[in-house]
Amino acid sequence: MKKVFIILALLVVTLAMGAQETIRLTGTKKGTDTQVSVKNIQVARTSEKTLLTMDFILDELDVPSNRYRAFTPVIRSKDGQHEQRLKTLIVSGRRQDIVFDRDGVDPLYADNCDRIRRTKGEAQRYEYADAVANQPWHRNADVFVECDLCGCGDQLKNEQSFLASLLPPDPYDLIALTDVVPDPYKPTRQLHGTAFINFVVNKWEMRPDYMDNRNELRKITDTLDIMVRDRNVTVRQIKIHGWASPESPYEHNRMLATNRAKSLTDWVRQQYNLPASVFAPAEATPENWIGLRNAVVEMDYSILPHRDEILSIIDDTSLEPDPREQKLKKTYPDEYQYLLKNVYPHLRRSDYEISFDIRNFTLEEAKEVYRVRPYQLSLRELWDVANTFEKGSDAYNRCLQTAANLYPDSTAALINLANVAIRQHDLLKAETLLQHAGDSAEADNARAVVAIIQERYDEADRLLAAAERKGLDVSANRAALAEMTK
Repeated sequence: MKKVFIILALLVVTLAMGAQETIRLTGTKKGTDTQVSVKNIQVARTSEKTLLTMDFILDELDVPSNRYRAFTPVIRSKDGQHEQRLKTLIVSGRRQDIVFDRDGVDPLYADNCDRIRRTKGEAQRYEYADAVANQPWHRNADVFVECDLCGCGDQLKNEQSFLASLLPPDPYDLIALTDVVPDPYKPTRQLHGTAFINFVVNKWEMRPDYMDNRNELRKITDTLDIMVRDRNVTVRQIKIHGWASPESPYEHNRMLATNRAKSLTDWVRQQYNLPASVFAPAEATPENWIGLRNAVVEMDYSILPHRDEILSIIDDTSLEPDPREQKLKKTYPDEYQYLLKNVYPHLRRSDYEISFDIRNFTLEEAKEVYRVRPYQLSLRELWDVANTFEKGSDAYNRCLQTAANLYPDSTAALINLANVAIRQHDLLKAETLLQHAGDSAEADNARAVVAIIQERYDEADRLLAAAERKGLDVSANRAALAEMTK
């Protein structure tokens, strides 16, 4: 028979992406053009199978009534030592199709083929798919399509057109991530703040209209106003701690700081209809040497030329507070006056701590709260809301990002968000999150997955072993590591 001439076009296919390029097979026999297009070629390997899908576009394929055309994908190793034939597609003319029904298909293809009849002159497409057991030699092998366009069954007269190279398996198709289900416990929360309440010299009467007190008091009342109106919130405790600056005798400062803290506590108590047990006994620190030291450390030598010497006096706890303050005042009088005027007023402050509970929500309630006040949800409630969305969806990912934003110290939140980043192929973000995610089995597993993807196989092996010792089933990632290192 006359040899069929085939024009080849190179197509490179990458794993995890469906190729949209086209190859065109053209045969000429007795002046008749025979053309086939092959589109949407996708070749991939998993840990168990080598997969091939593509579309044969038969719109221009000419098949005489008594002939057929056969297309057989073939996997061949780079060295040519191994070859594996996949399922054959046979496209037959009308009379040949009848013959096949009566006598059977050509023995060359009979064991593994799909048959279709060419609808002459009409558009026609065949979606081809086949899978074969994975073989070690498949790695980096080439995939061809063997084309019998003469319909003679003579393999020596067939031509082969290159389709793709089998790249190593995509690690993202093999790895397994383990999320952490957060503890359902919802702890009491604390809100901390500082108000700079002004008192008349040597007095402790609470005067809301004195100097800037009204604005400073709003720091406390604006927060409490919101809490007492919110049916989801229960205020458990309000604690106020007063601080005085180091000038004047220590015992006098103790008396002022203690009474001023009590006065502020009583004033807040009078503003709200809350149980008396909510208000903790007022506390005080007579002299705020901590705040003074912090302020001095931040100052430039141009402002405090003897900054280091002043810090040495502040840190000299062998001296009682009053002798220490006197030494500072006498040794560096100018700088002391600067501190007295510019720093000491800020040392007289009132710290407040509001402890409160937020009630537990049903899932339906949590979904609504997430929409308007996500900060009221526990980490577990955020997790439950996230799982009402499709895993990996934008809504799911945003919910886990919110959880990590609200609970930045939670290793569970960081691990779950790192897993999101890995699924999104954002390994830099994943590694950054995992640096602070603790040493749990789930954290080690996620780090191992990143190492597998980045081809740091020895490190991945160590991390998987660590996760295994902590009781996590890492068999899927063990298999992935074995596949990637074949």
